[in-house]
Formats: sequence, structure tokens, C-alpha cells
Amino acid sequence: MRKAARFLGALLVAALLAAPIGASATSYEDAMSECNYPEMFDLLFMRPVSFAALVFGMALFVPAAPITLLTTPADIGTVAGALVGNPARFTFGRRLGECTAVKTF
Repeated sequence: MRKAARFLGALLVAALLAAPIGASATSYEDAMSECNYPEMFDLLFMRPVSFAALVFGMALFVPAAPITLLTTPADIGTVAGALVGNPARFTFGRRLGECTAVKTF
């Protein structure tokens, strides 16, 4: 049991040390101008995570909508866009691998 824990710990440390090696952006501007994901990473990781964010945002919007309508009714579009619109656009409104389709309200 201890050997397995040590091996997994060493494997985790090695993976964390090796992760920055694959970075290819040379500057902040370069990283922002070429905003895309590998298609398999987008399909298997980003889309399910963004769909979960959409479901979570919809669950938060249900109690937030009446509060927003009572306090500042003009801001309901901002709340809806932040909690539901942006995750929905990121999940369904872009091509596979792209990450630039998100527009804010």
C-alpha cells in the first residue's frame, strides 16, 4: 500500500513538472490571438464542463430571477446572459475547437 502511494505521488510530481513543457505561446498577445483547443480536448472535456456550467447557471437563475426583478428589473438581461447565455453560447454556439464565439450581453 505504501509503495503504491509513493509511486502515485512520484507520478503526480513528474506530471506536474512536465506539464509546462508543452506551452507554445511566446507572449500574452500570442496566446489570445490564436484561441483554439484541440478538437478531442474540446469534445471530451470542454463541452461537458461547459454544459455542466450551463445546467448550474440555470439552477442559479431560478432563484436569482425573482430577486433581480424585485430589486433592479432592468438588469434581468445581464443576469440571464451571465448565468445562462454565455455558457449556452460556449457549449452550442461555436465550432469544435474554437473558443472565440462567446459574446457578453
